Amino acid sequence: MTMDAEFYSRVAERFGGYFSDARSTDVFPDGRPDAAFDELVTALGAPQARLLDVGCADGRSLLRVCPAYGAATGIDLSPSMLECAARYRAEAGLAHVTFELCDAAHTGLPDGDVDVVTSRRGPLIAQEFERVLRPGGAVVYMGIGEQDARELKETFGRGQDFDSWNGRPLSEEVAQELSDAGFVVTRNQAFRFEEFYHSPGDLDTFLHQVPIIDNYDSAADEEAFDRYVTAATTDQGVRLSRHWFIVQAQKPTAVESSHS
Repeated sequence: MTMDAEFYSRVAERFGGYFSDARSTDVFPDGRPDAAFDELVTALGAPQARLLDVGCADGRSLLRVCPAYGAATGIDLSPSMLECAARYRAEAGLAHVTFELCDAAHTGLPDGDVDVVTSRRGPLIAQEFERVLRPGGAVVYMGIGEQDARELKETFGRGQDFDSWNGRPLSEEVAQELSDAGFVVTRNQAFRFEEFYHSPGDLDTFLHQVPIIDNYDSAADEEAFDRYVTAATTDQGVRLSRHWFIVQAQKPTAVESSHS
């Protein structure tokens, strides 16, 4: 099991899935990225279409969009998250959805087996995505931008993609990787938004539930945490600036050879 899988398993076992019960008020000037993602994925669906969701975590995101598809599979490396996913699927009564413990780089699926591949803040394995997609199929990827929680990471001196804000935008790297694998990129959209946590305790809870600050520990990181809270507290709460993006790409349709 990878360290990421271990982290998400701990989150699933402690909180019952991949979600935050930390209280916050969120402001979305560019729209809600999760809602935009769901809309794009739903629009690609069809009664006979097959969807593969990579890094599905507790499955709740897949279960929102799967009614648009004839079949849907979620894969993840965390057994604990997949246990949560199976429970949510049973509650929803969606028999056409399956969840599997699987490495995104080695799905074992046949070539051209699925119509849409999604990855929501999960792995991007462009070559494998291209292989399992049918000609004309699409990949929809949601990623974390280089400016995400930058002030928090600078205060802690570490964090997810630390110091990436000084390099090429991460969305451009994703688009380039997909292009190099043979895809045609059709969308590259950034989302900037603000989260205002109702109390320092809510922010502390949130940081235990997400991998923004690696190996976050309330006691060991108390000094950095307090410095951040002092600097980021507003009338609305403790501010956390977020930056996500969505990249959508299409696998070219195969061109049949002409016969003279």
